[in-house]
Amino acid sequence: MTMGLIQNIMFIMKQVLNQSLLEVKIVTIPAILLLSILATVSCKNKIDHKIEVVSKNKKPNIVFIFADDLGYGDVSFNGAKKVNTPNIDRLASEGIVFNNAYAPHSVCTPSRYSLMCGRYAWRTWNGHTTVWANDPLLIDTTRVTLPKVLKSVGYKTAIIGKWHLGFGTPGAKNWDDLKGPDFNKELRPGPLEVGFDYFYGIPHTGQKPNVYIENYHVVGLGKGEDMEVVLDDRWKNRSTYLDRIGVPDHKFIGNVGARYDHDDLAVHLTENAVDYINKQNEEPFFLYFAHRNVHAPLKPNPKFQGISEIGVYGDFINEFDWSVGQVLDALERKGLSQNTIVILSSDNGGVKNYKASQFIEINGHKINGPFFGQKTEVFEGGVHVPLAIRWPDRIKPGSRSNAIVALTDFFATIADLNDITLPYNAGEDSFSFLSELLQTKPEKPQRQSVVLDATSGLMAIRRGEWKFIAGQGGGGIHWDEKQNISMLPHKWNYPEDHGNPPGQLYNLIKDTSEATNLYYQYPKMVTELKAELREIEYSGRSRK
Repeated sequence: MTMGLIQNIMFIMKQVLNQSLLEVKIVTIPAILLLSILATVSCKNKIDHKIEVVSKNKKPNIVFIFADDLGYGDVSFNGAKKVNTPNIDRLASEGIVFNNAYAPHSVCTPSRYSLMCGRYAWRTWNGHTTVWANDPLLIDTTRVTLPKVLKSVGYKTAIIGKWHLGFGTPGAKNWDDLKGPDFNKELRPGPLEVGFDYFYGIPHTGQKPNVYIENYHVVGLGKGEDMEVVLDDRWKNRSTYLDRIGVPDHKFIGNVGARYDHDDLAVHLTENAVDYINKQNEEPFFLYFAHRNVHAPLKPNPKFQGISEIGVYGDFINEFDWSVGQVLDALERKGLSQNTIVILSSDNGGVKNYKASQFIEINGHKINGPFFGQKTEVFEGGVHVPLAIRWPDRIKPGSRSNAIVALTDFFATIADLNDITLPYNAGEDSFSFLSELLQTKPEKPQRQSVVLDATSGLMAIRRGEWKFIAGQGGGGIHWDEKQNISMLPHKWNYPEDHGNPPGQLYNLIKDTSEATNLYYQYPKMVTELKAELREIEYSGRSRK
């Protein structure tokens, strides 16, 4: 038995023990396995020892507000002039802002996976794209996840909002090989199987069904009026969910009463997040508030419509800012502000449309600030995201950091905060930035580079001031591999054409907008970054 397996079992056992007050669970463990675990504990298991140490202090609550498609330039603290985000700015001014924060993936599902698992999502069966309504749960339920780590040290864990990581397991009860999970039945495994105590939210945005789910069940399903998925014709002949056939247009028929109205979503989810905070008492809690703003369709609540000078997109940002203010005010009323870490970031860059790479703006508002490109692309506009973190007890207000950090890094950082040593096979691509957060001397290896990807599979890597893209273009939805010389994992030996280099190299300090390709001017740097990218891709991990 490997140490990694034993440590994973320890996490799962702790999860079961933490749930014992809520539900009775019977766990059968073979004798030899139990003896192995006990022997490991007697030999001073690192995780158990660390938990003892941290339990002597009051652990901070953690609220992660995860925006959807919020661009780097969509917030005032990053220089926005045409929109005003006073509540978000309050959070930022009372904490630290990271200038070089990355969503390592340019679309929804992969970024959420990397946040929960501390691992690049292209290492999974789903690759570089999103999961759909008929796809299974993306996270392996035996994997150590961020909420499992927190539960192991006494946190209550909840997700309110957008899940977008799938439900169910092929071959299990309530599963159809073509239609996926049955939304009329229990939707499991799902968020609760990967470490959350409570889930209230939506399965995704931008696709159907448009319903709320509480724990395992769709809310408001009428008796005898089932929902049924009508698959996109292109998806009807798939042999397995592993066949990825573009962006589907699945329909759901039946049970109109269970469907939500888009313009009620943000307000309703915010009310639930505030209600969750109001119910907290002594135990530390982790609230993952996965917002639906500012993902299309752009339908803010009527009370926010028509108030922004840039139109409905600005109204949607105003609604999101209001929501952030409601959360901050709820913490203040409960007397929890001082010892609560509040994190605000986005799952990828902003988007105006899915046309060829461009600087995107709406009525003079630059959605991704100074960055070129947008969501789905590996250019900075698709992956360089806003990040602000407040913790009045420990973080110096008004701080700024130029450190390169990624969403994957919250896994190791929060484990580090709780003095937990992660198993080798958990958080493989996660680096703690706790020392940067608290402005202290680092005790652990810091992130030196970050791998980025587009929804097409076009890969890139940033290290220091340099960024290498393994092909031409941004790799977004309309990117054509045949027209853009590429070096995807299986294609590293393209002949070089001096009229069209097989890759791109940019100095991001001098060239924020990625306008001047230096591929031929710095061949040594190209070689180094190409080799590092390839090593990270094939080694299975980037954290040694």
